[in-house]
Amino acid sequence: MTLGQKLKQTRLARGMTQSQVVGDRITRNMLSQIENDLASPSVGTLEYLASVLNVRLSWLLADEQEEAEAGRTQRLRELLKSGEYAACLELAPEHAPDDEQALALAMAAAQCAQRALESERFDTARHLAQRGLAWNNGSLYASAALMLHLWDILARCAQSAGLGQEEAAFADYRQAYAAQPVRARYHLAMARYQLERGKTAAAEAELRAVPMPPEESRAEYRVLQARLASASGRYAEAMTALRQAERTGPLPKLLERELLQAMELAARELQDYKTAYECAARQLKL
Repeated sequence: MTLGQKLKQTRLARGMTQSQVVGDRITRNMLSQIENDLASPSVGTLEYLASVLNVRLSWLLADEQEEAEAGRTQRLRELLKSGEYAACLELAPEHAPDDEQALALAMAAAQCAQRALESERFDTARHLAQRGLAWNNGSLYASAALMLHLWDILARCAQSAGLGQEEAAFADYRQAYAAQPVRARYHLAMARYQLERGKTAAAEAELRAVPMPPEESRAEYRVLQARLASASGRYAEAMTALRQAERTGPLPKLLERELLQAMELAARELQDYKTAYECAARQLKL
């Protein structure tokens, strides 16, 4: 929309005639020329017109591209606030987004990647996490917590995919974490990594670094505690921790599978074959 079109459209929307707008400041003929894009008004005249029409001067001066980008940013804010993360990603521009857009897109990508990970769609999760890192790193408002969340997803994807890339992925995760404040998510991921390598002492040290896990990580924390207890032959203790984790409510598919595997193992060692069978059957339904 041109400057003249904006002025005319706004004037008509306000129900004002040209004579009412011009007052004693400019002539009606001049306003007509401006509205038809036949004359270029001075900044002083634009300030006057913006005041009379009750619009922002910046809006009058903005070109179509700037208006489109402002609209994109506002829409991203709305979608992010309402939790419509996939819809946010559909608004990603072909060109480099501005700083606010980049952070919003990175946040949306992290949420979508986390959901993909929990649904065991590892390729999708990895792709989304990589996009999220690129957007976050390219924003003036880059978030350290968001960066670690995305590295966590990439490390978990590498570990779950079983393609021999977990060493490099966790090395990258460690490097990203090195200069950051302590995060429970990091220690839980590392505890799981050490457990699967048979390094129980190292896994125990990682869990000790999270004495008070945040609420959203408590179920995962208890599952890892249980796995550590089983690795040390403390199967009754493991079963108690797993029951506690199960009672926290619906679990993501990935964590539920880990819990059921650990519970099946502990039940077999405790000779509770009924529970072991039930856990195996539930895994098949996932």
